[in-house]
Amino acid sequence: MRRKIWTKQESFTGVGMELLFVLIWYGAIGRSLASSPGQLGLLAIFLVAGLLPLVNACSRIRRACYYRRLHRQYMQRPPKRGRIVSCERRDSLVRGSKGRYHTQHEYILVVELLNDGAFEPVQVRSEPYTWPVYRVLGSPEVDVYTDETGWHYILDGFRYKEHRSDPGILRESSYDRVPGEGGGYLLRIIAAAVMIFMLLQILRM
Repeated sequence: MRRKIWTKQESFTGVGMELLFVLIWYGAIGRSLASSPGQLGLLAIFLVAGLLPLVNACSRIRRACYYRRLHRQYMQRPPKRGRIVSCERRDSLVRGSKGRYHTQHEYILVVELLNDGAFEPVQVRSEPYTWPVYRVLGSPEVDVYTDETGWHYILDGFRYKEHRSDPGILRESSYDRVPGEGGGYLLRIIAAAVMIFMLLQILRM
């Protein structure tokens, strides 16, 4: 099954980890409450604190569902044919929950509209993605949809590669390859495995 391409606003990335953390948090509180009912006041503070990541995860889920619904709504309109001609990467420093800064990458596809009726080629920019989606595409052709204002462009109808080793649609230089950019998936897998193990240990207590 091919990976569905979602924009940054439509993505659920990181939500699963937050919900898993909430389960571990409240699981630990429940065990502590059962073994030490006299510390109810202190545990109540931790109970309220656990609501913060839960509220944040629910907010992100609602936002992603909202933009996915808009995506499906705009796809009811006739699309324009486009061709991906380049990709712009934007780097920004983002402060994490522990006060540390890390670099966040956004990828914006530049698409040239085909047969738009203009004398010169018209280029538009997609909504940002959190990963270089063009690396999994086998064809630059794409369907382009717009919102009611005509200022926001939604892409769909991607043509995926048949094999991972197939040539890409864009030519990349060494500067386009960020060292360690693929390590994020491995770290998330390891973190999820550790958190699941912790949750199982709490349930066995």
